[in-house]
Amino acid sequence: MLQDPAAKNILEILGNLENCPDETLAPYQEFERGGQIYYFTPGGFLYRKDPGSEEVGGFFCGYLSNEAWRYRTDAA
Repeated sequence: MLQDPAAKNILEILGNLENCPDETLAPYQEFERGGQIYYFTPGGFLYRKDPGSEEVGGFFCGYLSNEAWRYRTDAA
């Protein structure tokens, strides 16, 4: 499995609730990092959209903990 340093960085930053508390997330909202397009699905699953991946919805890159996901979204 290939490593995605940008995805790893995204998950580390957003998973750190003490040192980076102000970032908020919305499911399926796309954002760009390192020249790639990413988005989170409900539950905190991170996907990368690559050319040709539209049929499968992107490539799974990792996930946030339940605690971090709930903190960063409006989900209660």
